[in-house]
Amino acid sequence: MSFLSVAREAALIGREVHLRYLTGGFHISTKSGIRDRVTTADIEAEKAIVTFIREAFPTHNILAEEHSYEPTSSPYTWIIDPLDGTNNFSRGFPFFACSVALKEGDEVIVGAVCDSVRGEIFTAERGEGAFLNEEPIHVSEVSDLATSLLVTGFYQTQTEEVVRNLEVLRRLFRRGILGIRRTGAAALDLCYVACGRVDGFWEPILNPWDFAAGALIVQEAGGMCTTYEAEPLPFETSPILATNGRLHPVLSEVIREALS
Repeated sequence: MSFLSVAREAALIGREVHLRYLTGGFHISTKSGIRDRVTTADIEAEKAIVTFIREAFPTHNILAEEHSYEPTSSPYTWIIDPLDGTNNFSRGFPFFACSVALKEGDEVIVGAVCDSVRGEIFTAERGEGAFLNEEPIHVSEVSDLATSLLVTGFYQTQTEEVVRNLEVLRRLFRRGILGIRRTGAAALDLCYVACGRVDGFWEPILNPWDFAAGALIVQEAGGMCTTYEAEPLPFETSPILATNGRLHPVLSEVIREALS
């Protein structure tokens, strides 16, 4: 199987686990605090995905949200968020996904994100474009902030970052926009930028497993994915700004001014 085929199948395996537990029977525990949750579905999806990937590529590295894995000498690393939108899932809010990406050296080369509720699967391979259910997708052509639909995120345990992000929202509303959404699943937010359902997304704190696949999908769909300063996105916990490209300068400016 190709790298992309494995990523796609792994994301679908994650979806199968999500749907198995969606109607109940899962346990909820906490990690860093009461609002930082992990469910049986997170853990079991990661186990199933890692098992599948290791059957295909036993020497590859694994970077995943719920567990640490022994490093190997391989230049390849699979980056896995077994359940993006855990809080949504735990309450039956139908917006959550599985995200799988592959990095060669310092560069993400394939990505797949599966919307577990809708069954939509977004994929990309570097240099080959982005796809939704195997049909090509492209970012929107919206260039006026006044007609833009945006989406943001904030990590509920980082109170100060939430307060700072509210200043960004205030400034955007004062300038005039079509609307802002907060969905609780960053991987899908990025994919929605990629297919033109929204025009831009930003979030103060994301981990690599949150954005690795989605960022590639945005870029391959013709968009931009950077830091708030419009610098290349580092492969570490980072603020993120993803847009259709046309709105990137103005959104970067608004965010930086709000946070200065």
